[in-house]
Amino acid sequence: MKPEVAISHYRLGKLSRESIVSLANSWLNQGIYTYSLNCIFMEDNPLMVDVGPLFECAIRELGIEVPSRIEAAKILTKDTIQKMVSGEIDLMDGANFLYLDIHHEIAVDLPDGEYLGSNLGLEFVFCWLREVWDCRDGSMILYHTDLSREQAELKFLDHLKGEAKKWLTNSA
Repeated sequence: MKPEVAISHYRLGKLSRESIVSLANSWLNQGIYTYSLNCIFMEDNPLMVDVGPLFECAIRELGIEVPSRIEAAKILTKDTIQKMVSGEIDLMDGANFLYLDIHHEIAVDLPDGEYLGSNLGLEFVFCWLREVWDCRDGSMILYHTDLSREQAELKFLDHLKGEAKKWLTNSA
C-alpha cells in the first residue's frame, strides 16, 4: 500500500495497530527507511497510542503531508474507484467500501448535499449500488423491471462501472 493511501486509511480509523506494524515492516523490506518506521517495526507489544503518532511521523519523514479527514476521504475515494474500474478489486466490494467505510465516516465532517453521496460526488455510484442491493435482497427495484433479477443486476453493475469511470474522468 502506498504511503499516501495508508495515511488516509489511518486518518479515517481504518488501520489497526497490527496493520501499521505490518506496513512498516513491508516498507522497510522495500528499502523505504525512516527512523519512525524502524521504531514502529521494533515495537514488541504495539499499542495504537504508541504506533499511531510514530506512523504520522514516518509519513512526514517521507515528505508526505498528513491529510485532513476530508482530504483522506477524497484520496481513498479516488484510489478505490481506480481499483474498481481497473478490476483490481471487485466492483461491489469497492462500492460497499465507498459507502460504508468512507461516506459514513465523513458524513458529519462533510455532509451530503441534496443527494446521498453528493458530498464526494458519488450520488450516481450509490444509486446503482442500492439497485444491486435491492436486486440481491428481493426488494423492489426501480430500473430494468422488465428483466429478470439476474439480468437486471448485470445491467446495474454495468451502470455502476460506467458511473465509476465518469467519476474518474470528472475528478481528473
